[in-house]
Amino acid sequence: MDPGEKFKVTELEKILKEYELTRIHTDVIEKIVILVIASLGLITALAWDTALASLFKKLFGGEQTLVEEMSYALVITIIAAIVSVLLSRSLRRKKSKNLSKLGKPGHNSINMEE
Repeated sequence: MDPGEKFKVTELEKILKEYELTRIHTDVIEKIVILVIASLGLITALAWDTALASLFKKLFGGEQTLVEEMSYALVITIIAAIVSVLLSRSLRRKKSKNLSKLGKPGHNSINMEE
């Protein structure tokens, strides 16, 4: 191997290392953003939990029994499921509408299954 060839390999390794560091840096930032969004979702869920728990206490009064707590959990689960389905359908319709305006039917980057 001549010295010129060794230099090219070394430069290539340096470029690859820089690319890898940049990619890792981008991946770390992406994970931090995901964690922040998830944290905000948790805070929102806890706020709604508190509000809905207070509503249930006003409706049923005082301390809740196990049956009331299970009923509360069931009602919240059903509400969350219905809202999730409605939001997903709405988003899917909006995306479909926007894509049809662009003349690119069937092209979607978010895979949302029924």
